[in-house]
Amino acid sequence: MAIKQVSWKFVDDPLAGLATNALHEVRVQREAIPIIFVPGVMGSRLRLSGTDGTGKANGMPNLRWDPKAGFLFWNYSGVTPAHRKLMLIGEGNRYNPDFLEVDDDSPPGNGYRGLMEDYRSFLDALRDEDWGALGKLFVFPVYGFGYNWGASNRSSGAKLATRITEIIAEAKAIIGACEKVILVTHSMGGLVARAAMKLAGAEGQVLGVVHGVQPTYGAPAAYMRIKAGFEGSGIVGRLTSRFLGPTGRDVTALLANTIGGLELLPGKRYLDGHGSSRWLEVPDLPSGSHFLPLRNDPFTEIYRVPAVVREGQGSGPTNNTYWGLVDPELLTPEGVSAKTDNVLDDDADAMLSPTTAWSGFLANLAQAESLQDDLGTYRHPRTWWFNGEGVDTADDASYAISSNWVRSENYPTRGFHGFLRDAQGSSMQAVLQDPVGNGDGTVPVMSSSFNGDLTPNLSAPANRGFVSLEHQPAYEDRAVRAWSSAAITAIIGLHFKDTHG
Repeated sequence: MAIKQVSWKFVDDPLAGLATNALHEVRVQREAIPIIFVPGVMGSRLRLSGTDGTGKANGMPNLRWDPKAGFLFWNYSGVTPAHRKLMLIGEGNRYNPDFLEVDDDSPPGNGYRGLMEDYRSFLDALRDEDWGALGKLFVFPVYGFGYNWGASNRSSGAKLATRITEIIAEAKAIIGACEKVILVTHSMGGLVARAAMKLAGAEGQVLGVVHGVQPTYGAPAAYMRIKAGFEGSGIVGRLTSRFLGPTGRDVTALLANTIGGLELLPGKRYLDGHGSSRWLEVPDLPSGSHFLPLRNDPFTEIYRVPAVVREGQGSGPTNNTYWGLVDPELLTPEGVSAKTDNVLDDDADAMLSPTTAWSGFLANLAQAESLQDDLGTYRHPRTWWFNGEGVDTADDASYAISSNWVRSENYPTRGFHGFLRDAQGSSMQAVLQDPVGNGDGTVPVMSSSFNGDLTPNLSAPANRGFVSLEHQPAYEDRAVRAWSSAAITAIIGLHFKDTHG
């Protein structure tokens, strides 16, 4: 029996050159189309670089981040801001993207080990999906891509681009044919994927993209959490807040000292649910408010403004900028050493000084601004997206002025109070209000829907919102999984048409 192998692209064409009066077996050369899942912020397991993630060094675990309840309880429950910073940022005030690495196998294989376990059921469902007739022409290996979410999405995108090339080569060696991949993203993973395609040149190796609950142009929740800590209600919500950072002191020490965290802030293209770029309401005394940013530049008008959270000396009125993103004092929760004549101690003090810390923050912020500017409105020509809606979400942010006759704390658990004096010299407090708006609890609809862009896809399913869908467990929802499979099928269908017309 003669065996002839034919690429799936030519399976409908007449077969020439076959001997007559003989049996022939025609084997279809299938094409591998790897599906690569890119997780959201804090969704990748991280270890101290150069270790295997086991054991300890200097009293700290070499595994620095694993979003499992047990690990978070023992390493992040009730700890100080200084402990959080030491675990995930290290010493000093210049963010080092090489301090941590993904806790993955070497070589990474399917990449599952580097991801939080909550993603496994979705990845397994993708791997076991019955693709029907498509399975006769294509093979769909599923991979995960973990990344250091504290580093810039620009550098994570470059690593994803490299990994795409490796996966294509691997799949081609195993299956015999592989040209491009499909990317499926969650939250911040969308920024990583877009950076890989636009900034690292990977677009030509991508058939299409499925974005889920992506903070395309940022989210006010990032501003609010740096100011007031992670919100949380109910037992699960309060535990999550306790693990991730219950106060502004905790979250500032972490996210404001990273680049990736700052890249989640509302950018110059962010619009709230009313289509306005002025998403921060700051009360004016004695009445009225003004709204920022005035000139569509929150980096200059909000983020680079040091937060002055106390009224200071004197008895007259104050106009302090409590609404600025970062209180410089919170950038160095580890404090400074006692003054001695030791030169090494003096050097350490200099590294932890507010001036040096603020300089490091501004350097990180500049990189975050650059990434947002360079990504712009880019998306792959074949992009499907979904968002959550119907859950209270910080669509904008606002403060309310009240009397401060009972002295309170600037950074209580899940809250922020900025102190000031009114025209009569009375002590007042500006209280950051609870989130109000439409979204998934973290990302508002306008950002996750590319500012409401209703451009139809080239093939069903339509981009859509899922009511009551919450941000983190988005891919655990059965309807979302069915929609994602339909979107992947549509991408493959377009690939088939590209070949057969």
